[in-house]
Amino acid sequence: MIGIVFKKEMLSHLISQRFAACTLLAVVLIVANGVLTTQTYVHKKASYLTQRAVENSKLHEITYYSALGSDWWLPPNAMPKPKAAPRALRAPRPLAAFARGAERQLGQAVKVLLFEVPYQAEEVSPFQSSNPYLAIFAFFDVVYIFQLVLGLLAILIASETVSGEKEDGTLRLMLTTNVSRAQVLTGKILAGLTTLAIPTALGFILLMLVLLGTEYIEVGVGEWARVGLLFALSLLYLLVFYLIGLAISCATHRSATSLIYALFAWALLAIVLPNGISAWLNEQANMGEKHTQAHHKAAQVWKEFDQEVTDLARAHGQTKYFPTDMVERDYSLSERGTVTYDDGTGTYSNLYIKNEQRPHVYLSNVADTPALAKFQDIVRTGERLRLKYAQRAWNEKAPLVEGFPRRIQRRNDQLQRLLPAGAYAQAASLFAGTSREEYFDFIDQVRTYRGQVIAFLEDRDAFGSRAWFNNDPGWGADLRDLPRFHERGWTVAESLHHAWPALISLLLYAAVLFVLANRLFARYDAM
Repeated sequence: MIGIVFKKEMLSHLISQRFAACTLLAVVLIVANGVLTTQTYVHKKASYLTQRAVENSKLHEITYYSALGSDWWLPPNAMPKPKAAPRALRAPRPLAAFARGAERQLGQAVKVLLFEVPYQAEEVSPFQSSNPYLAIFAFFDVVYIFQLVLGLLAILIASETVSGEKEDGTLRLMLTTNVSRAQVLTGKILAGLTTLAIPTALGFILLMLVLLGTEYIEVGVGEWARVGLLFALSLLYLLVFYLIGLAISCATHRSATSLIYALFAWALLAIVLPNGISAWLNEQANMGEKHTQAHHKAAQVWKEFDQEVTDLARAHGQTKYFPTDMVERDYSLSERGTVTYDDGTGTYSNLYIKNEQRPHVYLSNVADTPALAKFQDIVRTGERLRLKYAQRAWNEKAPLVEGFPRRIQRRNDQLQRLLPAGAYAQAASLFAGTSREEYFDFIDQVRTYRGQVIAFLEDRDAFGSRAWFNNDPGWGADLRDLPRFHERGWTVAESLHHAWPALISLLLYAAVLFVLANRLFARYDAM
């Protein structure tokens, strides 16, 4: 008997105008979004590969160690000046078309400076999209389309399943046979889930065809597994909204009343509450004031550093740090030079003064004198102090600029998991590799890399070497074997592990709603 109910419900859903309209709208939006976002991915991936090559070649050109502590550097024969500090790059995610997650708000490049602890990524020009039509779908992805369009379809086709049949008289006729109410309800749920699986599968298949036909997008075993998880997750989300509509239908006796309550529930659970929670928490954050407080505390720490290194210099008979007056200069070498560059329209030459284009610690044409060794000892001690104070400054800033925002984000995640739309979005971003949790892990990896760079310099006594501040012939630093940053993305198992709270929330919703609908239908007056 379940099969008979299943076939009847399936036919009823498939020939309905709302099914055709919502399916067509969802498929069109999914394909259009897929085409635009994959084009953007191609642009980002090409820029990522180009920028990664730039970062690797940059280290071949830097010839003195202190350039790693600055983001201001001009090597010979280069215009315009490149940024000296190495940057850790985060590769774009190929499945962002399914769930953009935090990708729409967060950057992909982090400057790795010796005397600053990295805590956020920046959006840089190589990653900006050149597609002017992307703004139309700036907030669209498959998750958003499912939350609104197919979520609406799910709750609408379920809202009249019981109350509509009562008005038609078919429910009373059905219950006069030997079929039980549990069998009727089971058949309706299976039919609804199968109906919703059709536009879901169609959208996923078409989007995967777009991805597979796009340059630079490589879909391996891990990506296929993630797509499978996203498909199952989407069906679970639609099942929850179908059960909400079914419970409403079992609690009312007129299809018009069911429809009104269903639309209200959909708007509340899919739009109003998720956006309201995020807006309320963003208002509570007040990050402008937090950044002001953080910078003030860090400035106090750096004042202490200035005093300590000044005392260090005075202990050696000097009046300032860096005690550059201790270093004799050989002015027989020219302090001026010429750089040439090509801006695409022609080759130009500019005259520059070397010392004006270098960080303050850089010294050119250093004479080899006995005072040079004492100068190196002072710099070695002073720069190691700078490293310690950089950590102290970060310890003062961290609770405000990182700890507080992460607490707000965790609170938002916890509240969003109380809603089916929020739980669905969280789990989807984790499966697509675009979650804030994975972004935070990327930042932690960059900090680990910074530690590797510092260890590399310590092993070579770079802070006390002549190559720290000078690249005269025979003294230049060799950074070709400096460790390179390699991002480690999460495995499917790690993403699934972090997605469990959101998955459990959706499963609990489905279980509670099934029990509720079953009890309501068991007491339903079909007469």
